[in-house]
Amino acid sequence: MSVLKKSFVVYFDSYPLLAGLSMEQRGLLFSALMIYADRVWRDQDASLEEVLEGFPKLSPEARMACGFMGAAVCRDTLAWLDKRERRQQRRQEGAVSSAEQDRRAREDMERTRRLMEEMKEGPL
Repeated sequence: MSVLKKSFVVYFDSYPLLAGLSMEQRGLLFSALMIYADRVWRDQDASLEEVLEGFPKLSPEARMACGFMGAAVCRDTLAWLDKRERRQQRRQEGAVSSAEQDRRAREDMERTRRLMEEMKEGPL
């Protein structure tokens, strides 16, 4: 079962980068970040520059802010992908050990059943 990435983080320390931008530029920047965040978790080779090509009205200042914020999105996404992979590995290892635990439990129950039968048949 594949886990989909449903969000990304915008940090408060990004606000100074946004404060000097017009509302229109902020909206374009946020739209570009949304597209980039959705692409980069699916394809780690996706580049912010490719996404920004779709936003020709983005000002140089907004592009710079988007670069800083996009780097954080990429960093956080790579960490999320690493955690997701480790969780999947633990689940797979757990499934193997769970099957092994079941096998051992069945063996223990069979030994106990035999012992109980021997006790019933033996002299008192």
